[in-house]
Amino acid sequence: MHEPQDSVIGDALVARLVDLEPIEPEGWSEARAEAHKALYEHAHAVVSEPVGSAWVAALAAHPNGAVRAIAVSALGSGHDPACQSILMRGLSDPAASVVQAALEGLTAQASEEVFDLLVTLLNETNRGRIWFGRGAAQRIAETSDPKRLDVLADALGRVDHGAEHEITRALSRAGDLRVAPVLIEHLRHRRPGRFAAAEVLGNLRVTEATGPLIDVLRESDGVPALPVMEALGKLEAPEAAPAIVPLLDDGSPDVREGALLALNRIGGPLATPAALKATDDVHPGVRARAFRVLAKHGDRRALGRLAAACDSSHVHTALLGLARLADDSVALTVVQVLLTTRERRVRKLAGRILARIGTRYHLPGHDPDPLVRRAIVWIIGQRADASYIWTLTNALKDEDELVRSRAATALGRITHEKALPLLTEALGDPRPRVRANAATALGRTAAPDSLRSLLADALSDPHPAVRSAAAAALRATAH
Repeated sequence: MHEPQDSVIGDALVARLVDLEPIEPEGWSEARAEAHKALYEHAHAVVSEPVGSAWVAALAAHPNGAVRAIAVSALGSGHDPACQSILMRGLSDPAASVVQAALEGLTAQASEEVFDLLVTLLNETNRGRIWFGRGAAQRIAETSDPKRLDVLADALGRVDHGAEHEITRALSRAGDLRVAPVLIEHLRHRRPGRFAAAEVLGNLRVTEATGPLIDVLRESDGVPALPVMEALGKLEAPEAAPAIVPLLDDGSPDVREGALLALNRIGGPLATPAALKATDDVHPGVRARAFRVLAKHGDRRALGRLAAACDSSHVHTALLGLARLADDSVALTVVQVLLTTRERRVRKLAGRILARIGTRYHLPGHDPDPLVRRAIVWIIGQRADASYIWTLTNALKDEDELVRSRAATALGRITHEKALPLLTEALGDPRPRVRANAATALGRTAAPDSLRSLLADALSDPHPAVRSAAAAALRATAH
């Protein structure tokens, strides 16, 4: 702080704020707000300088509560250990704004020294001071006091202090299961903080809480039920499903979606009928969540709904379910998806399904889209179906390099008398990728005694990838 100019400015700002102090505490004029802001900014600007820090420290003893609060806030902003004693005294200040500023600036080491006072602030019952609980909970959680988790768990039974989020986060991060009995008691006695306790119990995966959580859920509806359902979902408790399903009729779409999220984690026989019903929900988020449940847990009853969803924005989710079920009754639907989609991940998933289905299905011999032709050839290769030899013969002449290379790979998986001459011819393809794949395929299909002569040209190919593939094919037959 540069004397005398900065001190003159600071003292003038203090005097201005004090002069505007209202008779009634709730009075807050625009002029006073501007004066408060000006002093706040000045104090925070000079507190990092030695002289400025001393000036601000002196303000912490000012008779005016607003001035003291600004001074304590500035002193705590840098978390300077030298200023912590002033902040610790500020916790007992009669002005609530000073206490709040002190809570915000305390370091973990200072919090250790005033642990008991922080506990008192956390458990404050005075309606004008209960909001200290949030800052007190944050500071308590930062200490290493062995009682800190027990204190926080006990405090979670009350909601008046408004510190649920801070306490929930601290207990969840600590991961100490010793707090579980206290939290379960909050559930059993229906204490105000039971919903926050449910969240922690779910995060800690406390299976002993399943029964009390179900009891609380049966008595809850609306948004308060969300953390209870989420906890039961994390516990993957199948016995909770009967209590969750009725909430799919709740008026809040958030609750309905939360119920489906829990069922998706739990699974079980109730998941499919509940999700089938929810696919007709008026809310798009609920419908999307319902299809996710069917994709993960749906049985044969879900086939029709999943197939129908292939013609909607839920196509990828629907295909995930069909891939798991692998039922040949949806083959034509999946082929249609393969032929019409413009999404790479959808095309890839449709191909995987068709490769898994064991019965014959219709795949076109040719398609104008090279992406579709690549997928078709890949499917044939996965199925190793010799009945598609003519498709592969044409694919080896395709204008697209990847179609030709995949056709060569597919022929290496098929036992057919025509495969050998086709692969031998592919060794003369203009693209090295195709030649390399053909060499590898010959290693799988040709007789060992004739393989070296078939790969003679490939072994001296100008491209190293082709030479490497041919050599690897020979080494494989040698073993």
